[in-house]
Amino acid sequence: MLYNSPSVFVSHFDSDLESIKWHARHSHINQDRMSGLAKEDLLDQLIKFKSPRCESCLTGEGTTKPFGKASRPSSSLELIHSDICGPMNVKARHMAFYFYTFIDDYSRYGYVYLLSHRCKELDVFKRFLVKVETQLEWRVKTL
Repeated sequence: MLYNSPSVFVSHFDSDLESIKWHARHSHINQDRMSGLAKEDLLDQLIKFKSPRCESCLTGEGTTKPFGKASRPSSSLELIHSDICGPMNVKARHMAFYFYTFIDDYSRYGYVYLLSHRCKELDVFKRFLVKVETQLEWRVKTL
């Protein structure tokens, strides 16, 4: 059986292989979603999606498993999340192009530091440690 396109012919076998490839590329989504993508011309024009027999889907290996229930910290400074963002298009005060955030997972309290250069990240981190450890009289356990 052949599918007809204006200038190209694709065999049924080739179309099945393409369907399997696209199914895997899209994280093993189901047939309805793949058919919707094909109808919207978001996949190759030649693909007539047919639900493949995917071993990963049949054995459950292709699906993502949910994260387990995480335990919350029981006190401040047990777990600190940090991130640095920039460079920004607009300079902030003191010629700052970056900002550096620290968030305490227990209290959800956040600290924001402005940086003019990314190379000053370590200095800001040291200032943050000294500040919170002296204020709260606890030591940071995990960053």
